[in-house]
Amino acid sequence: MSKKIYLSPSNQSSNSYATGGTNEMAQCDKIANATASALKRCGFEVKVGKSGDTMQNRCTESDNFKADIHMPIHTNAYNGKVTGGTRVFCLNSNGRKAADAVLKTLGAISPGTADSVSYQTGLYEINVPNALTIYVECEFHDTKTGSDWIRNNTTNIGEAICKGLCSYFGVTYKTTSSGGSNSNKNEFKSYIVRITSSNGVNIRKGAGTDYAITGAIPKGGAYTIVEEKNGKGASKWGKLKSGAGWIALDYTEKIK
Repeated sequence: MSKKIYLSPSNQSSNSYATGGTNEMAQCDKIANATASALKRCGFEVKVGKSGDTMQNRCTESDNFKADIHMPIHTNAYNGKVTGGTRVFCLNSNGRKAADAVLKTLGAISPGTADSVSYQTGLYEINVPNALTIYVECEFHDTKTGSDWIRNNTTNIGEAICKGLCSYFGVTYKTTSSGGSNSNKNEFKSYIVRITSSNGVNIRKGAGTDYAITGAIPKGGAYTIVEEKNGKGASKWGKLKSGAGWIALDYTEKIK
């Protein structure tokens, strides 16, 4: 029997974004729909709370749905100066494994670096639902960096949340190109590059110069690339096999 996921996007329309003339409710509705599409593709049963509905109605609906996971989806804010990364909340240690799984996949792509899981006992949607609640705060929307990233990565955020839940439940994650006996035709094949820039290259948290720098690689080193993406600041970005992050492939040469 497939697992049931109830998605509860934020109803906080008064929380304005730093850019784009939008708000938390509007963007979280989009994220929830993207997450639902990814989860359904991977075999989950999904129900998305009605836009703007109350937490009370959402919790009742989740219980009637007999959800295995109740997931509020929000974006965060602090003082307009901190792009703080992904925050995931759960009630106690019972939810830690699921929260960690979502943090691992979503935190890997969000621009902020202070990703964390924490226990929260005072939030209505954590205490009330019968299902295990994993409460997701997808980056900080009150900075330009955070706001731009959330608005431009709706699908990526949904896919990342899906990957985390797939990992937690031991379900195979299926990409949009997966399916049938020919599903391996478009499968990415890893390759090795050598760094050619005399200044080396920076390692970034995501595919683009708008992501935080997490390290650097000197000229001459050889590294395995396991994924490619388009992104700001380079014609193509490559994900390092080590999981350390992404590098600009413009400053490399393919050697194998």
